[in-house]
Amino acid sequence: MDSRYADVNVVVYFAGNIGNIYQFEQWIKPLEQLDQIEKILVVTRDSRVYEWIETNTQFQLVYTKTMNSLLKLYDTNNFRCIFYVNNSCLNFQSLCNNNALHVHINHGESEKTSTFSNRAKAYDFVFIVSDAAYTKYADNLINVDMKQFIKVGRPQIDFIKTIERPTPNKKIILYAPTWEGTHLSMNYTSLPDYGIDFVSAILKHDDYYLIYRPHPNTGSRDASTKVADEEIKHLVDTSNSGILMTEENINSVFKLADLAIFDNSAVTVDFLAFNKPMMITDFFYRQEGQAAAKPEIIKACQIIDDSNKDDILSLIEQGLSQDPQAIPRQTIKKYFLGDYTHGESTKKFINQTQQLIKLASELVAK
Repeated sequence: MDSRYADVNVVVYFAGNIGNIYQFEQWIKPLEQLDQIEKILVVTRDSRVYEWIETNTQFQLVYTKTMNSLLKLYDTNNFRCIFYVNNSCLNFQSLCNNNALHVHINHGESEKTSTFSNRAKAYDFVFIVSDAAYTKYADNLINVDMKQFIKVGRPQIDFIKTIERPTPNKKIILYAPTWEGTHLSMNYTSLPDYGIDFVSAILKHDDYYLIYRPHPNTGSRDASTKVADEEIKHLVDTSNSGILMTEENINSVFKLADLAIFDNSAVTVDFLAFNKPMMITDFFYRQEGQAAAKPEIIKACQIIDDSNKDDILSLIEQGLSQDPQAIPRQTIKKYFLGDYTHGESTKKFINQTQQLIKLASELVAK
């Protein structure tokens, strides 16, 4: 056995590249709490990711470039629980470990089809936030054992750092579009269609201050999305009424916003925790086979589509003054995020992890 890791029961396996580091980054605070009770080893498959985690965290860390080095690590240790924050193809190399329970913890929940993928069946358990995720899996997967889905809430919301407000007296409008996705039916971004017009209008309004927060992968697949993103960054950079925020913790940015404009993405769900007016762009028709489908999240938001996109300033004014979705948003918030007091979700995450470690140990001992 490798004595360096003799006290480690939990592995956090991250096979993403540096462009996907945000998937791991959002888990750092909850994992730090877990690490105080159950020692964690972070396993990476990318040298740049290794360097980033080494620089930005205190976790025990190892880089396994090859499958042989990964399997040797597993064979010479008694890890009992392996976490996955995404569905990288390289996850299947880690799933070769037969003596640990494999748990998908995801990097956020939205109503994109990727959040209820059949790939969930590859893992022993899936940590989900609340009823919304449970229902999505139950309604969309066939031959699935719903006992594998464990509700733990959203621990990230327990760790929100206050950052300085960029303007003293203007209302802050957050525009946080998603990226173009891996394929057309996963493309919910509003950037090429609405983004430049939205940003231009907000920046020109005397009473508003814009925070632009694009998805880290914006423009990686679609040229028109990349062009729109670059144009918006230029507009913001040359204005005194806006700022680009890409490094700050997204929940801290949420705390600053008086109103937010989103596409269909996980950040839309997380914003529910702040009980503030929110808008969502309607590009749901791009989803294959579900042209008329409207997800539950829209009940919490003012909807922006081709019929009203040119009235964005009026919609913002209405949102700030009336917040027309305030009452239904409370029900939607509970449905998506559960009903947890501060710190409760993190405790549940840790307790469920300890239970799985115990279960794995019992199963291996049989």
